[in-house]
Amino acid sequence: MMNRQSELLKHVSKDARGVEIGPYFSPLAPKRDGYNCLSLDVFDTETVKRRARLDPSLSEEKVGLIETVDLVGSAVHIDALLREKGVAGVDYVVSSHNFEHLPNPIAFLQACGRVLKKGGYLSMALPDRRACFDFFRARTSLSAWIDAYFEGRERPTHAQIFDQDGSIASWGDGENSTITFLFGSDPEKITVAPALHEAFAAWNRKRDAADQSYCDVHCWVFTPSSFRLLLSDLYFLGLSPFAVEEVTDTTASEFYVHLRHEGYKTFSAEETGAYYAARQRFLRDAVAEEGGGQDAKIFDYMRARYRRIGLNAPWVWARALRLFSQRRSATLVRQYLAVCDSVFFDPAFYARAYGVADAATHYLLHGAQLGFDPGPYFSTRLYLACNPDVAASGMNPLAHYENFGRLEGRKPALRKA
Repeated sequence: MMNRQSELLKHVSKDARGVEIGPYFSPLAPKRDGYNCLSLDVFDTETVKRRARLDPSLSEEKVGLIETVDLVGSAVHIDALLREKGVAGVDYVVSSHNFEHLPNPIAFLQACGRVLKKGGYLSMALPDRRACFDFFRARTSLSAWIDAYFEGRERPTHAQIFDQDGSIASWGDGENSTITFLFGSDPEKITVAPALHEAFAAWNRKRDAADQSYCDVHCWVFTPSSFRLLLSDLYFLGLSPFAVEEVTDTTASEFYVHLRHEGYKTFSAEETGAYYAARQRFLRDAVAEEGGGQDAKIFDYMRARYRRIGLNAPWVWARALRLFSQRRSATLVRQYLAVCDSVFFDPAFYARAYGVADAATHYLLHGAQLGFDPGPYFSTRLYLACNPDVAASGMNPLAHYENFGRLEGRKPALRKA
C-alpha cells in the first residue's frame, strides 16, 4: 500500500528549504521532525488553534500538533509572502487538499513558479470527485480556469458556491453516512442532499445584497486524468511553468500530483505535434474516468470477445485438487476457481508477461503479492489501492472481486494500456 507522507515527500529532503500550505494539525513536513519547512496559512498561529478548539472532533492533543504559522496570507500570494519574510527561493512546495479551494489556480501556479528554484517540485494531494461530496458535479474545464485568471478572481463565485451547496453527495448504508468515501463505492448508495432550492435562494440573497464575503468551497473538481489534462494544457499554452511529472491513480479518495518547475516553454512545431498526439490520450483518459455505466459495457464486451477458460477444463480441476492436497484449504480452492473462471484472467497474457506456465496458481499464490496483473484489463495494484480492506485481508484481489466485490457493487480496477 502507498504511504501517503512518503509519496507526497518523495522529492523532499530535510535539509531542503520548502513551504507547506495549510498543514493544520497534520503537517507533512513538520519542523519538529527536522524539516526546514515554512508553514503558510490564511490565519496566524493563535487563530488557527482557536478555530481548531471549536471543532468537537479534534482533541487537545491534535491541537497541540499545530505548528507555528510562518507565512500568513493566501497561497496565491506565496511569492509576496516569502519576499516579506526575506526568503529568496525554495526547493519545494507541498499542499494537501488546498488547491481545489483556490479561486485562481493559474495565478497560484505562476506565483509558485516565481519562488521555486528550477527543477523544484510542487507536490499536492487532491480529492477525486468520484470519492467525495463532489460526486455529482461536472469536472472542471480549462476555460473555467482561464476565465478566473483573466478576471483576476480572488474569491469563489456565487455560481461555484451554488454548484457545491446544491449538489452535496454522501454515501450511506442506512446506518452510517459520510461525504468522503472510497473510490469505487456502490453508486446506488451515493445520494445528493435535497438542498437545491435552498442553494438557489442563497444565491439570490447574495446577489440582491451584492454580498462579496468570502465563502470557502471546492471551486474545482477533478479526477486524476482530468487534472493531468488541465496542467498539461496550461504548460503547453505558456500559462504555467510546471511540467507534469506524475499523477497517481486514486488511493481511497485522493490522488497525488508532482509538478516539476521547468520554466515557461515555447513548443517547436515538432513538439506541438507530439503534444497534440499525447493530448488525444489525455482527453480519452479523462472521459473514460467519468465512468457512469461504462464498466458494465466493457465487461460485456470482454465476455463476448475473449474465450473464457471455463470450469469445465479438466486441467483446472486437476490443479484445484492438487492445490487442495498441498494446502488443505477449501477457501484457497474457491479463490483458485474464481480466478480461472474470471473474464479478467488471461493465462496467455500472464505467461507472456511473466514467463509462468501455471498462471492461475502462480497469480493466486505469488503473482498478486508481486503486483502482477492476471490479464490485460485488470490492475492488481489499483484494486488493492481502491479497496484497502481487501489489501489488509491478504485475499487475492481478482478472487475477491469475483466472489464478493461484484455482488457488493465494487468496481473492477481497469488496467491502463
